[in-house]
Amino acid sequence: MAASYDINEVTLTRQPTAVMRGEMPAREIGAWLANCYRMVHDYLRKEGVDPVGPPFARLTFLAGDVAVEAGFPCAREVNGDGRVEPSALPAGHAAVATHLGRYEDLELAYEAIRSWLEARGYAELGPHWELYFSDPQAEPDPNTWRTDVVMPYRAA
Repeated sequence: MAASYDINEVTLTRQPTAVMRGEMPAREIGAWLANCYRMVHDYLRKEGVDPVGPPFARLTFLAGDVAVEAGFPCAREVNGDGRVEPSALPAGHAAVATHLGRYEDLELAYEAIRSWLEARGYAELGPHWELYFSDPQAEPDPNTWRTDVVMPYRAA
């Protein structure tokens, strides 16, 4: 499947988040994320804090597993409750690609960003994250799903 991506350069500001963390095989991420988003959303509602953006998952690929930090951006810092924890998405330069379609094809967006970075002499910096603008439960057609891939970078 050939895909073309426009890569946008952005300068991020530090963004407080409410998250849950886990480490698991990649095949388990989907079910874990659905539960995570529900629990974080419930925590935020109980605390009277509104999310200020779509749910995200920050991913670090390990030998055979994936470390995941997932939740919602918030207008202010949260305290957490033991399961839900405070965190933040970092400030700095990032490349962003919008992917339309199945999650299984997201690697195409990553390849496009990595090629863009390499062509400009940049290197990945820290974990990347995905922003999920579509709810597969509400939108069962994967061709309509929008996911932004955000990859922080630095000069190589």
